[in-house]
Amino acid sequence: MPKSLCLSLALACTLLLSACANTDGVASRSAVLDPKTLAAGDAIQAALADADWPQERWWTRWSDPQLDQLISLALAGNPQMGLAQARIDQAEALARIAGAAREPAISAGGAFSRRRFSAYANPSPPGGDTVWSNAVDASLRYELDLWGKNHATLEGALDTVQAATADAREAQLLLEASVVRTYVTLALQYDLRDVEVQTLEQQQRIVDILERRSKAGLASRLEISEAHTPIAATRARIDQYERQIALERNQLAVLTAQGPGAGERFARPNLRLDVPVALPATLPAELVGHRPDVVAQRWRVEAAAKSIKVAHADFYPNIDLIAAAGLASAAFGGFFTFVNSRAVDHSVGVAISLPIFDGGLRKGRYGVAIAGYDQAVETYNQTVLAAFQGVADQVVSLRSLDTQQRDVERSLQSAKEAFGYAEKGYRIGMTDYLNVLATQTELLRARQSLALTRAARLDAWAQLMTALGGAMETAATSPAQEGTGHAP
Repeated sequence: MPKSLCLSLALACTLLLSACANTDGVASRSAVLDPKTLAAGDAIQAALADADWPQERWWTRWSDPQLDQLISLALAGNPQMGLAQARIDQAEALARIAGAAREPAISAGGAFSRRRFSAYANPSPPGGDTVWSNAVDASLRYELDLWGKNHATLEGALDTVQAATADAREAQLLLEASVVRTYVTLALQYDLRDVEVQTLEQQQRIVDILERRSKAGLASRLEISEAHTPIAATRARIDQYERQIALERNQLAVLTAQGPGAGERFARPNLRLDVPVALPATLPAELVGHRPDVVAQRWRVEAAAKSIKVAHADFYPNIDLIAAAGLASAAFGGFFTFVNSRAVDHSVGVAISLPIFDGGLRKGRYGVAIAGYDQAVETYNQTVLAAFQGVADQVVSLRSLDTQQRDVERSLQSAKEAFGYAEKGYRIGMTDYLNVLATQTELLRARQSLALTRAARLDAWAQLMTALGGAMETAATSPAQEGTGHAP
């Protein structure tokens, strides 16, 4: 039978059997959420529309060179960044493995041996002789990939590389946020310590006034004892804040991949407190489109879609082109006897694998791929919703904290004036000591409230920048921009 006829029959059988592929109604249940269909909410829409988009180095707006240096050290040496890069390298290596299936597989080998044949067990020749038995061969196998299985496998692996790249961006953003938020906490501990130091100075000043009044017979020993009582507690709180400062320094040292001793060299933070709080003008789709975690999950949806194509291709016949050639000699002749035209053998053909009955194996694999796609889609949808919530939460917090800070500042001004009047009145004998204690307590609370509110505002601003993605445009092109992937 002619070779052309054989190939035609094989192709006809393949097409006939491919029509039998049946997924038995297994289909995806999930749909990718379109961020443009989500309502941004009044909190986001009411944000200032003329604000600058957060820059990649968003923390530099606080104008603290030490913070800039700490983040640079963290990005250069923190193990999280090394792990993220290792995952990228692994994904790239797996993509190379996936791409190898699209290329011809060529192999070669050889065997060379010298053997003596027993004269009693074998006729002569070769009985009683020692001869060479040599062979070399080469083979080629190439999968036609008519149904795109190998192509889809490679595309899915490349999508995973893109996702790993976006994950690395996300790791960088979270590391930056961790350094910034720890730095803000360190600044807060310094501010709270300052409040206690100022309170201690006021308490000691009141004691001095009482001592002078006692000498003049205008104050009792009970009043002096009462004035001394809170001093020890204030000093204890100062020690507590000193401890917290040391702990936050240690945390920064770890984040920047330095030893604990490095924290002792950190200076007091000097953060700008009037950072404007607002959002970009383009809402809401652009709000989350550049976030690295959203981009990573979108690439995982694309990779899962390719897995469905791979599983579906398993229902169809697999056709390989095969070829082999070799030189061989055995039992007779010298070492180079196999290098001869009469020692040549070769073959060329087609290998066809036909899926006829597998007990539901392929259908099960297809179902797993569909379920994996649905999981990827729902994870992506959840990430998008969480992104909008994160932005809205921080906008609400910042607007509230702005109002709180203005109220606390007015309260602090009033508390300062009240304490000043009470202290002056007590000094000249126009008011009693209880008024001094009451106004001093209110002043302490107001100072603490202002320090806490300022720190909470800075922390919320850092979280807002993180929720916005910190303008961290991933090096990987967004699947939505590229438009290569689609739901099955």
